[in-house]
Amino acid sequence: MASNAPIRKTNHVIAVHDISIECDVYDAADYPSNTPVFLFFHSGGLTAGARNMVPPWLVQTCFHRKWPLLCPSYRLLPQVSGSGLLADVRAAYSFAQSFGSSQGPRKVITGGASAGFFLAALIAHHLTAPPLALLSITGIPTFRHKFFNSSTLIPSEPITEDDISQYLSEPVTVGRHVFDASGIFSVASILPSGEKNPTFTPDKKLPEGFTSDPNRGLLYDYYLHENLFLDLVGEVDPGFDWATTDEQKLKAWPSTIFIHGDADADVDLDVCISIVKSLGGKAKHFLAKGQGHLFERGYFLEDLGVDRDAPMGAVLKAVDALDRVVEAS
Repeated sequence: MASNAPIRKTNHVIAVHDISIECDVYDAADYPSNTPVFLFFHSGGLTAGARNMVPPWLVQTCFHRKWPLLCPSYRLLPQVSGSGLLADVRAAYSFAQSFGSSQGPRKVITGGASAGFFLAALIAHHLTAPPLALLSITGIPTFRHKFFNSSTLIPSEPITEDDISQYLSEPVTVGRHVFDASGIFSVASILPSGEKNPTFTPDKKLPEGFTSDPNRGLLYDYYLHENLFLDLVGEVDPGFDWATTDEQKLKAWPSTIFIHGDADADVDLDVCISIVKSLGGKAKHFLAKGQGHLFERGYFLEDLGVDRDAPMGAVLKAVDALDRVVEAS
């Protein structure tokens, strides 16, 4: 079902936590107020990235279903603690629940790419009124997995504190750090029908206020190599060991859908597999063969094709599973 009104983007300040926390909303004028809202947290290892790094296929998916897509900023490590991240997540979830509705909280699907999924999962761990579903796009469910605490990432030239020292002394910042303009979503790339715009040419210039700074992402590699993630966010990260013993919490846990590439070098596949096993029937896992980290990030639905048995079919299968969760709610 495609919308007759064109997709639009609006920006909202949803909180002030040292600095303004903003949220971009992608919707259209004819959306009803009773559909779910999709709250998406950007990738970047909690150290980089930006809220305008949104997979085009996800925008299309929400547009066809008339789901407002909300993409918030959040403060980055190391200037913010785990509790600070949770405060930003709480503000984003509250905004999503109340978005466009005066008749009580809306249902919210939460998801994220890479470390953005860690933030989405915090909602289910810590906040009341759990989300309708969770969607992990090559995501990090927890930093308590051994991959993040065993120096598994050993670069040929180990990253030192000198390499990342300039970022340690920065003031508090939200994600405004993109690798290049190609990863930034533009509403002009989608037609009013919801299809990919074949005549769209991406702007090679970054939007005002955003910077191309791939080196800030070295903080992720550094913290991984030095086994520091639990020191940074462990206070809000309960892990998933509880899922095998706490039947009440597991029963209340939302349906969780994982998309993961089996050639992911940034988030080991076992991180996903072990969590899926712990969650049992609450989780579904769709594996993209031969694909690496964030393999789908620049694709439109048309680029994914229609073959659900192809590597990119993992995304289509995950969307099918999400549809079934929403239909059953």
